[in-house]
Amino acid sequence: MDRGESDTLDVVIKSGAAGVLAGGAAGLVWGGIGGRIAMRVLFLTSEHVDGVTSDDGFEIGRFSADTIFLLILTGILGGFVGLIYGLGRLLLVGPTWVVASAVTLTTGAFGGGTLVTVEGIDFRILEPLWLAVALFVLIPALWGATIGLVTERLLRSEVVFAVPPAQVRQRFLGPFGAVFGWLVLVALTTIGLVELANDISGLT
Repeated sequence: MDRGESDTLDVVIKSGAAGVLAGGAAGLVWGGIGGRIAMRVLFLTSEHVDGVTSDDGFEIGRFSADTIFLLILTGILGGFVGLIYGLGRLLLVGPTWVVASAVTLTTGAFGGGTLVTVEGIDFRILEPLWLAVALFVLIPALWGATIGLVTERLLRSEVVFAVPPAQVRQRFLGPFGAVFGWLVLVALTTIGLVELANDISGLT
């Protein structure tokens, strides 16, 4: 492995590691704690949900020992999502605030489209529907925003990269490296918005 390849690998490893740390923390805060708080709020605004088990296997609105398992799970899932961002950020061109805003929109749309579903009972019994949908679009959006901003913050605390992200893009994707990441974000956002619109239509 020559010096250029070694430096490139160093950039990839640092970006991935920073993403895992940021994603794990974001998953714990927004996915775990935020998700439980959201369900508690909806428990208080909904009727006939006392003692009902949600689609994810937890009693709606209740904090219990099972909540610890949920926190661990969302932390692990967050770390995985963070890894994807940490590596994917090397393909995104633009100021940090632009990239973070785009990632926030994508995670909100795609995450919301995944969480809000006509299957199961959650979104058929939780009231009001608009609040349930809003909360479970907001949670993945905040998750994505936190991953983006914290990852960049962590990377700025490190020694300056020997190889800038632009050169990593060029090495792996050639002339298409500058647009590939943005095309992926646009595609995921579009898929998420379409899925979310279809689910809301099926619930109303």
